[in-house]
Amino acid sequence: MDSMALSASDLPAMYSLLTNSLSREQSVRKPAETALAQSENRPGFCSCLMEVITAKDLVSQVDVRLMASVYFKNSINRYWRNKRDSA
Repeated sequence: MDSMALSASDLPAMYSLLTNSLSREQSVRKPAETALAQSENRPGFCSCLMEVITAKDLVSQVDVRLMASVYFKNSINRYWRNKRDSA
């Protein structure tokens, strides 16, 4: 994923990164965590996460949806609250 805004076409990649971020293998987990961290300040990141969290076809994917929820919460804390508090 590059520096452009994230959109619905990025959902499969976002899902894969979230899935890989749950891996026990560090060689799989670390690159996914790095890619997610780099995507965090891109426009559309929270929207993509919300799509994963609310996707009806992912209801059984509790771990991935929970991880998306954690990234969503952390992104809000890091980027939105800082902007609000500095205004």
